[in-house]
Amino acid sequence: MSVNSSPPGSLIHQVEDEIGPISVHQNQNLLYLSFGNKTEQSCLTIDQPHRLEHAYTQAMMLSLLMKQDMRSVLILGLGGGSLVRALRHFRQKLKIDAIEYRQAVIDVARQYFALPEDHALNIICDDAGHYIKATAQRYDLIFTDLYLPEGMDQLQLSQQYLEHCKAHLMDDGLVIVNFWSHDFKQTLQRQQALEQVFGKQVLNTQVPGGNTITFAFNDAIPRLNKKDFTAAAQKLGQQLEIPLQNLARGFWQMNAAALQMSRYP
Repeated sequence: MSVNSSPPGSLIHQVEDEIGPISVHQNQNLLYLSFGNKTEQSCLTIDQPHRLEHAYTQAMMLSLLMKQDMRSVLILGLGGGSLVRALRHFRQKLKIDAIEYRQAVIDVARQYFALPEDHALNIICDDAGHYIKATAQRYDLIFTDLYLPEGMDQLQLSQQYLEHCKAHLMDDGLVIVNFWSHDFKQTLQRQQALEQVFGKQVLNTQVPGGNTITFAFNDAIPRLNKKDFTAAAQKLGQQLEIPLQNLARGFWQMNAAALQMSRYP
């Protein structure tokens, strides 16, 4: 979710379910998904559907440099499917399960937002909290990006929810969370919940717009080399056509102490 801009262009589609409206706007080569207000929930570049337009989704791709042998990914919060498209472009055979609470959002994403259609992508209409508690699957990466029309879903601040996410990671897997809040109490709640579940095995990076992307590891923080990490970010950024190297530098600067300690267990 991008919280600092208004979906521009023309309204080309709108539908309403029991939760509220779902809107699609088009401005030249861009499509925007919103929930009936001025907040962008998702964005699609029509002639480059794999490209991530929002800085917070771009930053979430840094996780691909921390777990390179991944085979399975869970996305909690489909929205317009930006993460799905980018991950499919990154690796064609990657197994992806994507959970979305609203069937109408899934329908709009399929109709307007170029969702891939292949046997390795499984889209499930379910509540994220229910799914992560009930599933028997384990994943290399779990992305959680849960947002309602009025803002971030408070479920992402729940210690129990994070515990369920951790329980369904592979041994060396990680959870990637998109947090957004200007409320001090919520920020403190997030920090306390993460520490209770993951201890010190957490890295964060901040991006324009006020989003904090958290990388929480089931095992120890991986041993990373700054030069190799930024070079790999440049290569992946070229593949995904996003400025990932700049985000990698910001990530390293914010986590330098923790990354240095991870190299000397």
